[in-house]
Amino acid sequence: MTTTPFRLVSRTVTTPPRGAELPSLTAGAFDDEQVPASAVRTRRRGAVLDVVLTGDVDLLLTPRLDEVLVQAETHCRGREHPRVHLDLRGVTAVDSTAVRFVEQLRRCTARAGGSCSQSSARGAVQRVLALARTLPTGELAAS
Repeated sequence: MTTTPFRLVSRTVTTPPRGAELPSLTAGAFDDEQVPASAVRTRRRGAVLDVVLTGDVDLLLTPRLDEVLVQAETHCRGREHPRVHLDLRGVTAVDSTAVRFVEQLRRCTARAGGSCSQSSARGAVQRVLALARTLPTGELAAS
């Protein structure tokens, strides 16, 4: 039987944790390093709109995520073969806001005649999104 070593992490936090905190799998993940700021960035590359999420995707990002939904729908209307690409590689933690955003982005892109692709996320983030996948009825599997 093999065992996997683990390390109990204890640190003083001045703000309560948001969503599910996921330590990075890179070296130094348990040091007292700063958690990267949460951010939403968009960039157009021809018919592709890149949406890049980083840090904790939670309730605090809701206003910006709503702006991105409008931007994605506007980007797709009137274009031939429009695409939206969602980059989740820099996401460290998610809550229901992130699950809602991913599903809404897929739906609004499809409604506007576009397609939506997604880059791989960190293991735990990808697992949360997979558990909350949409069923053919339009309901979330975890509901």
